[in-house]
Amino acid sequence: MVQEFRRVTQIGIVVENIERSIMVWEKLLGIKASGIVETEPQEKTGMKYRGKAAGGRAKLAFFQLENITIELIEPVGGPSTWRDFLEKRGEGIHHIAFDVGDMESVKNSLKRMGIGIEQEGNFTGGCYAYTDPNSPLGIIIELLAHKP
Repeated sequence: MVQEFRRVTQIGIVVENIERSIMVWEKLLGIKASGIVETEPQEKTGMKYRGKAAGGRAKLAFFQLENITIELIEPVGGPSTWRDFLEKRGEGIHHIAFDVGDMESVKNSLKRMGIGIEQEGNFTGGCYAYTDPNSPLGIIIELLAHKP
């Protein structure tokens, strides 16, 4: 499993107001964000939060740097890892993300290590899973798997 965690591909930051945050990040980085997209409804993503179907959604914006992507996330709608993070901790770094080949294999390996999955779902082109924030890692990891 170690080979699955060789390269961080993304840093996710939860924000209260994505439009305001985009302006600040664009000024800092000197590049434009990808634009704002909203995650699709639970009926399409199959999103589960703490093992149950949930309707939480988010507005997302991305900054593609030379070596990593910065993702801004504004929670909208029902319960989600993003909403929970914002309510408990305020704005800040929510996760680091790794691209993984075999999502189920990685999730099973993490489970054997005592690291559970808090939220998971699908997106156009792949799927994702966030580790439990209370795991021994000390941070949430996002697993990203892309369809060929």
